[in-house]
Amino acid sequence: MGKLLNLLAMFGPLRAAKFWVALVMALVQFANIYMGLDLGLDQETATAIITGIGAALVWLVPNAKPKNEIPSYTEAGVRAATGYDGPIVDRSQH
Repeated sequence: MGKLLNLLAMFGPLRAAKFWVALVMALVQFANIYMGLDLGLDQETATAIITGIGAALVWLVPNAKPKNEIPSYTEAGVRAATGYDGPIVDRSQH
């Protein structure tokens, strides 16, 4: 159980929500096929419906936002943070 909690913590709360939705739907499909759940439909129709619901749920769950964006620095901000007041050589390719 501890390893599962470590796995969940690695992804953070709902960090991999699409993965968890797909995993739950795969478990529902497994239960449907191997445990013989009777949904009142033939096996092919039940499989198609469960697969369609899973695909729709994965599509509806939003992607996780990135944790950190790439920081952008201004010359004044960098000079204030570092205390450097010498010349700056621009080596960017224009």
